[in-house]
Amino acid sequence: MNKDKPFKNLKNTKFTAYAAILAALALAVAIPFNLLASRLNVIWDMTPANLYNLSDTTKQYLETLDKPVDFYFLMDMDYLSTDNDSMALYYALKQYSEYDNINFIDFDPDDDPELVNQLEEKGYDLSVGDMVICCEDRSKHILGINMFQYDVSYDEEDNRTVEAAYFTGENYITGAIHAVATGQEASVYFLTGHGEKTLSGDYTKFNQNMTNRNYNAQELNLATASAIPEDAAILILAAPQSDISNDETRMINEYLDNGGNICFLMSPNEKKVDYKNIESIMNDFGICMDYDIVKETDSSRYVSGDPYTYQVSIVRANTQDDPDAVDITSELADLTDNGYYAFMSNSRSFYQSFEAEDYSLEVGSLLQTVSDTDELGNPVSTAIGEVYGGTDPAAETIEGAALDLAMYSTSSSRNDAKMIVMGNAEFIDDENVSQDYMIIPVYLMLSAMSWMHDSDLVLDMGIAEKERDYDSMNLNSETAANTTMIVFITVPVVVGLVGVGVWLKRRYS
Repeated sequence: MNKDKPFKNLKNTKFTAYAAILAALALAVAIPFNLLASRLNVIWDMTPANLYNLSDTTKQYLETLDKPVDFYFLMDMDYLSTDNDSMALYYALKQYSEYDNINFIDFDPDDDPELVNQLEEKGYDLSVGDMVICCEDRSKHILGINMFQYDVSYDEEDNRTVEAAYFTGENYITGAIHAVATGQEASVYFLTGHGEKTLSGDYTKFNQNMTNRNYNAQELNLATASAIPEDAAILILAAPQSDISNDETRMINEYLDNGGNICFLMSPNEKKVDYKNIESIMNDFGICMDYDIVKETDSSRYVSGDPYTYQVSIVRANTQDDPDAVDITSELADLTDNGYYAFMSNSRSFYQSFEAEDYSLEVGSLLQTVSDTDELGNPVSTAIGEVYGGTDPAAETIEGAALDLAMYSTSSSRNDAKMIVMGNAEFIDDENVSQDYMIIPVYLMLSAMSWMHDSDLVLDMGIAEKERDYDSMNLNSETAANTTMIVFITVPVVVGLVGVGVWLKRRYS
């Protein structure tokens, strides 16, 4: 009989008891710790861009927010939590909802259509995933598709590949909260006295859109005014039936010399009218206007029976090659990528003045007729510009290349004055502004106004976009890959086996 065996068994029992005690202590610490972390909603964000936590800018602002804000999210948060690609938004919204002055309301639009109708009465066209931020009598609408931005590439078969994804929603959301809480407004003046469309008679719905975006819109008759008001952020001239006077031209030029902003909505006019003073202002910005009305000759590109209401193309800003390029259309391009089609109706065309060699100007297109490419790779369009109005007896039909229906220009020599021209003024009137096929032009107008006023649809809080990326390791050779496999897989397995062997040896020794 082995007299040492009882002692060995006692020793093994002691080791087993110690191990059990340590395991119990580990569980005793780990379980309450995890429960506490869950109750406190603690997030350990190990991503390089701190993707799942609000920035210090947002946290500091929300801690000082002294007004109640209603935050409507048109999606059930439980449903959002199932989308792995939207985790950055999910955790951001959860953290917004934890602040005392944020009344966060998430709901399924299909389950609560009455609430959707109440929000749409503010002048919004809402979709699943959108947000509406309200404070007092002010509100802002944020498109859900603006929460993320994507760098994409296309192969020869036009297949789309996402190269990188960025969470941009925090800047939009915090900016919207700040905008409705502070009530900052910009004054927009619609010029009158030339048979234009009016705020009270034609643009009541669009005026509500502007009010919701903190624009204070008024009418202004320069014929009876001594000067353009100092608070004028933007001047808008909508479908004038006659030209402006020399005195009005002088006042507008003085305003632009001081860095002002102007938007010309120049619907086709069949009358024998020349807009010489208006054209002179445009020409100083490198833009020329045609006396025409654009017609689409390809029946597959226009609304059935109406060749003057047709599909158009959004001109994308080339921000990849030029980060400083003017970007007015990126959000609209995202809309078209998500299945929306852009249309325009009863529009005239414009073109860039190539004779003007003014390097202080930056001129570009925003909307064009749809074009294909010929055998040489040159753009060709089936749309034509029919002669319409004006007094030029030599005017001819414009055809061949894509026609510009909306353009922008900015002049560094005039204190960064900005100009937008569009060939139609009816797309934002009460009859058309809510039409589905006018969604893109309406958003283009609002985006252009934001660009002219140096603001986004919400205030820019300077919160950087966060790349949806994770720590990675690049292996440049098969040898490096094999070595990595050994270090991260084989070594732990070997250590584990050694541990099991030691335990077995001591267990049966």
